[in-house]
Amino acid sequence: MLVAVVLGVALAGASDLIERTIARRGVGAALALLLLVLGDQFPKLVMPVAGRRENPAPVLAAERFAATILVCAGLAALPVWVWWPAAQVMQVTGVIILAGFALAAANWARVLLTGAAAAEAVCAGLMSSPARLSLLMLMHALLWVAVIFLADSIWGDVVSRWLLVPFTLLNGWLAMLFARRRKQTA
Repeated sequence: MLVAVVLGVALAGASDLIERTIARRGVGAALALLLLVLGDQFPKLVMPVAGRRENPAPVLAAERFAATILVCAGLAALPVWVWWPAAQVMQVTGVIILAGFALAAANWARVLLTGAAAAEAVCAGLMSSPARLSLLMLMHALLWVAVIFLADSIWGDVVSRWLLVPFTLLNGWLAMLFARRRKQTA
C-alpha cells in the first residue's frame, strides 16, 4: 500500500496536480514509513516458525538488532521529510538511512566474523520464505533510494540518474539469486 502511495504522490507531482516540493516530501515521508514498516516486520511475521528453531540465537539477535536500527532510521527520517528545510532534506535523510543500513550490516559482519553463526545458516534464514525474499528486495531498493537521494543532493540529477544502472543490475542479480535459491529449497 505504501508503494502505491509513493507512486501516486510522485505521479501527482510530476503532472503538477500538487506542488513538486510537497510531492517530494510526501514521497520521502512514505519511503521513511515503508522503511519503518519493513524493519518492524522483518523479524516478526516473515520468518517461518521452523526457521526460528533452526537458526542460532546470534542470528535471531542480529535480525532483531537490524530491525530495531531500521525502524529507528525510518522514525528519524520521517520528521526530517516533514519539517527539515527543503534544500537539505534529501542529504540528511540519505545519511540517516545509510547510517541505519551500515549499522545493521556491521552487526551482521560481527556475527559472521566472530563465528557465532555460519554464513550458510545466516543465508538460509534470510532467504527462508518467498515473503522474506520480497522483503529483502524492498529493503535493497530502499537502500539504493537513500544512495540516490544523497548523490542527487550532492552532485545533482546527472549522477543520480546514472546510479539507476548499478541498482537495476544489482537488483536483477539479486532477483535471479533469490529465484535460484527458491528452486533449490523447493
